[in-house]
Amino acid sequence: MTLTRLTMNDIFNYIKQQIQELRIFNVVYDDLTPIKSIVKRFEDCGKIIVIGTGGSSLGGKCLVNFEASYNGRCPRVIFLENVDSRHFLNVMNELDQSDTGIIVISKSGKTTETMMLFLTILEMWPNFDYHARGLGITESSESNDLKLLADTINMPIIDHDPNIGGRFSVFSVVGLLPALLEGCDIDSFINGAKLVLNEIKTSDTAADCGLFNDILSMYKVFEGGQVNQHVMMTYSDLLDDFGKWFVQLIGESLGKSRDFGITPVRAIGTIDQHSMLQLFLAGPANKLYTVVTQRFNEESPTIKNTVDSAVINHLRGHTIHDLMLCHQKATIEVLKKQHPVRVLEFDEFNIETLGFLMILSMVEIVTLARLAKINPFDQPTVEEAKNMTMRYMMVS
Repeated sequence: MTLTRLTMNDIFNYIKQQIQELRIFNVVYDDLTPIKSIVKRFEDCGKIIVIGTGGSSLGGKCLVNFEASYNGRCPRVIFLENVDSRHFLNVMNELDQSDTGIIVISKSGKTTETMMLFLTILEMWPNFDYHARGLGITESSESNDLKLLADTINMPIIDHDPNIGGRFSVFSVVGLLPALLEGCDIDSFINGAKLVLNEIKTSDTAADCGLFNDILSMYKVFEGGQVNQHVMMTYSDLLDDFGKWFVQLIGESLGKSRDFGITPVRAIGTIDQHSMLQLFLAGPANKLYTVVTQRFNEESPTIKNTVDSAVINHLRGHTIHDLMLCHQKATIEVLKKQHPVRVLEFDEFNIETLGFLMILSMVEIVTLARLAKINPFDQPTVEEAKNMTMRYMMVS
């Protein structure tokens, strides 16, 4: 597909329209008061369990762990996502049910992992006050197993927006409520998202919008099929869970066609320079790299050690962040010699940065899907595995 100026503007206007009409985007402009009011329900809870998986957990978990790590504390909000009984029991055995809140999230109300985890808690904590310290987030529908179960234990339910799919739900109550309970400044998070959306909304043409042109450049790289992997390399431990969320967003949204598909790969600098850089540099030339960096970080002591050795002599007079900056610069330079590389540089990584990155990723997905003629919002082939799982449960 050759992108003429007219075609570019057609696509750009389409994306502007989607930002206006799709709930995954215009939810960013909603009044946050109703979500903030729910926090009072859990104000006496020392810990809060969030039970969900995939899109019901990854966005909120990204925000929660970012906030906790940024402030150097253990999270108040704990996510139970996987049907790994040892991990589940280890978590549950550390909790005091008199000091714990429970939130169960499933858009359909039928997610087997979520329902199994919640049902097991019901077996373990039969006397828990689910009315006072429990909450479900699910769609309003008649055939909703979570809602049916919640009704039997008098647990309140709030509506999951039916027009927002799980992996796109981080800017709704699904992501924002766990973030608020962890103490996140969700107003700043939303403001980061608005920076992206407002730039697109206020640009008159495709040529005027740098963010949109970056996305078109990405599509041109992927279009031929020789480049079919997108490496998201973030230079901060704070963004590890963002990488996990990013992987699901791409995998489930764009994995629909034998002719066009992008395999997402997450990497953390500098750690994965030791595990993956050899492959990146000398392996198949089938990857586009997005490298996310920051100019400033927390100050740490300057090295004054006087031992005379090759490495120490290089490190003397510098800080941890100085070394990070040099690694970033060197890695970007060597990658650019052979591969397409996009650099997203920020002054620092904060909660506003995270809002910027997450909404930008969603805009990219919707744009790439339009260009590749893919529906980014469904996941039809996954249903076969879900149905087979249920058949196996019936005969086991």
